[in-house]
Amino acid sequence: MLSRMGQLFRLALRNLVGYPLRTLLTTLGIVFGVGSVIAMMAMGVGAEQALLAEIGRLGIRNVILNTVPPPQKSKDTQTSAWQFNRYGLTFKDEKLIRGTVPGLARVLPVHKRKETAWHGSRRAEVMLHAVEAEHMELFGLDVVRGRNLGDVDGADQKRVCVIRSGLLKQLKVFEDALDTAILVGDEYYRVIGILADEEFLGYARKAMALDQKALEVYVPYQTVFNREGTRTMVERQGSRELTDVELHQIVVCVEDIDDVLTTARMLQRVLEKNHEEKDWELVVPLEVLAQRRKTQQVFNIALIFIASISLLVGGIGIANIMLATVTERTREIGVRRALGAQRRHIVAQFLTETATIALLGGMLGVGFGFFMNWVLEKMAGWEGVVACASLVLALSISMGVGVVSGIYPARRAAYLDPIEALRHE
Repeated sequence: MLSRMGQLFRLALRNLVGYPLRTLLTTLGIVFGVGSVIAMMAMGVGAEQALLAEIGRLGIRNVILNTVPPPQKSKDTQTSAWQFNRYGLTFKDEKLIRGTVPGLARVLPVHKRKETAWHGSRRAEVMLHAVEAEHMELFGLDVVRGRNLGDVDGADQKRVCVIRSGLLKQLKVFEDALDTAILVGDEYYRVIGILADEEFLGYARKAMALDQKALEVYVPYQTVFNREGTRTMVERQGSRELTDVELHQIVVCVEDIDDVLTTARMLQRVLEKNHEEKDWELVVPLEVLAQRRKTQQVFNIALIFIASISLLVGGIGIANIMLATVTERTREIGVRRALGAQRRHIVAQFLTETATIALLGGMLGVGFGFFMNWVLEKMAGWEGVVACASLVLALSISMGVGVVSGIYPARRAAYLDPIEALRHE
């Protein structure tokens, strides 16, 4: 059986080598098709992995509560010199969550304010984050130099900070930044640690309510709360706006991942009961992850379907060439039938040739797929991931297209009348 298959394969190769240009043009359709499928699947897998990493940074056991301005606040038309706004999450919310919602591992308050940081005559816009030490650990905010915020910093109300390395560039700090004093708002903070830049991107940055332009400066929560309070004042042309937001964010970490969605619903009910206005939003990374993965899977299927169209075109090319080959080799088919070959032998011969074309095209297409993935990475700046499953799927589709495309030409060759075939010139 194996020797017979090997003989058919060698015969197919000899017939294909006899028409090199025709074989090359026929194979190109499969090459481009397989390459397109591999490249598109690589982009899809790369996008999915980037999505998982992005949302995974938020922690799938976390539920994030953010303060947002209520809708009517943006429509406020009062023209007095003083404006006072009070909204958002409160200390009462934090206390109720700790006391009424079961199964919580951590409840971490966060207070934020937009400030101007100064070092000498250099300035930069920053977002001051007053957080507890556990916040840094929970979101993987690891310093690349120095040390991170600790529990002692908050207990002693130390004026220390952990900053982004990009802030040093904006402030033109070229010497050793550790222990450097930076004026943030009205207070001086000593730099004890430096973070890498842009650890939160895309959706994760939006979910964490991080400013798109201002770099983060992390300071002990108790230091800001006890020294500066929760009120901020902004002076505009002819008016002053005083805003009182007690907590800009509450991060709730659930003990059991199976209870995340249930806990999120309980938190929602607590806030709805204690807030007359919708001045908060609830972000559930686990829920968002499930929705995004479902959307990404649909997108991946669409990409594979679109890329497979080029394989279909390649299959049509194979069928067209093989029909022409049947006409050219009609006399050969008649001779083989006269020497005792049965119809199934003729079918096997032509199907082997189409399968060989598909196999060679598929193998070349794999290399072309890697090349296309490299080009797309350079052009789009998006890292594609070529998985083994995509290679197997692309080659399987290629072989399937090759065999299906050869069925009609093979049957047409097998059912030629032997006598008429021998008379064919």
